[in-house]
This record gives sequence, structure tokens and C-alpha cells, in this order.
Amino acid sequence: MVVANGCSDRTAQTARAAAGPGDLVLDTALPGKANALNLGDGSCTTFPRAYVDADVTIDAGGLLRLGESLAESGALLAVPGLQLRTAEASWLVRRYLAAWQQLPGVRHNGAGRGVYVLSEAGHALTFPLPQGLIADDGYVERRIGAARRVLVPEVTVTVTPVRTIRAMVRRRIRVGAGNRQLTELGLPAENGTAGLGVLVRLTREGTVRPLDAAVFAAVSLAARVLDTLRRTRGRSVSWGTERGPVR
Repeated sequence: MVVANGCSDRTAQTARAAAGPGDLVLDTALPGKANALNLGDGSCTTFPRAYVDADVTIDAGGLLRLGESLAESGALLAVPGLQLRTAEASWLVRRYLAAWQQLPGVRHNGAGRGVYVLSEAGHALTFPLPQGLIADDGYVERRIGAARRVLVPEVTVTVTPVRTIRAMVRRRIRVGAGNRQLTELGLPAENGTAGLGVLVRLTREGTVRPLDAAVFAAVSLAARVLDTLRRTRGRSVSWGTERGPVR
């Protein structure tokens, strides 16, 4: 199933042209990822269910393996390993991502991969998603919790990140807004997996290069300052369409 939400290009038409028997393409003029996921989810009848972003790459075998892992482990949520395709990204973006990939909150968190698979019990805890939700995968991850989630490293999803450092700053602003929204919904993040202190420790250990850490810190600071300015001016952040679900 493909759900095209507020698309201004030929996404829906292209999907219909490629659809086979039994494939469903839904098209809604209302933008917003949560609405699209709820719309598609309402047309499904079986479990487990896989939710896949349009700008990531994973094969059918990988999705089936994620579904199998739920039955094998008794988990409610399954997520794949993460692989970044950075060939088109700028040097600064690559430096940022080199540090980002080493953060415990990235290595061990199920959010930010563009793919997750839910069991029926996991679905009951998370759907329908709240309207206006910015970070659906973060919401699902926090609602279910790490103890009931299985990470399947032998299955990988390939994510294409943003290309420019300006786009990365915008991405970080949206991610920050999404995390604040989740906290306001009563879903705080796991402690000790992010922050400047973690970055400093990883740099001292040699896990992150000083140059990569400096770029990461500069992008994070720029995003925080710009986000503060946006909020003081009453400007909100909503789910966006930049490429690559990097968190």
C-alpha cells in the first residue's frame, strides 16, 4: 500500500502505474505524516504491519524477517539496522553524520530508521497516531519502550540523508520540535543516550574524531539558537518533507 499525502508531484500516479493486483494506492490532499499513516492503517486487516517511509530502501525479504522476529522474540516492535548512503552529501554533512552514528541514542534507539514493524499488541498501544504528530517513529518507540522492542541488525534499511549543512540544521530543528512534542505528550526520552556530555566522552575515548564532534556540536548549537528564535516569534514547526529521516 502507498499513501500519498499532500503530494504536489506525480507520486500517486506513478504508484498506481506500478501497482499490481491487490496493491492499494491512497491519495489525500491533507498533508502530514500522521494522517497518512492513520489513513493507510485503517485499510489494513492483518498483522504484523510494516510502516515504511517513501525515501528509504528495504527489500521485501527484510520486512518479512522483521515480522518473523516479533513472533520469535515476543516483542511488540521490530526495527532494522541502519545504513546511510552519504555519497551525495556535502563534506560537512558527512562529518556531522560520522559523529551522529556513534551516539548511543542512535545506535540503540529504534527511531530514525524510516521503518518499523508492529505486532497486533504493539499496534493497539500506538494507533491511531495523534494528529499533528511530528515524529511518528519516536512516538512508537517511546510508547512501547526498549524492553519490548527488538533490533534486527541482519536486516538493514538504507537512508539517504540531506545533502547540505543548511538542510541538516533545519532537520535538527524539526527533530528538536518532535522530541519536545513527545515530552509534552508524557513520553520522556531515555536518559543518558544523548547530549554534549556523551559527545565529549566519545571524543575522549577516540570513538568520535574531534573534527566530527566539532561539526556536530556546531550544527546542534545552530539548530537550538534558530529554534529558540522561531519560538519567540510564534512560529511553529511541523512535519516536513526534507529527504532522509535522520534523528
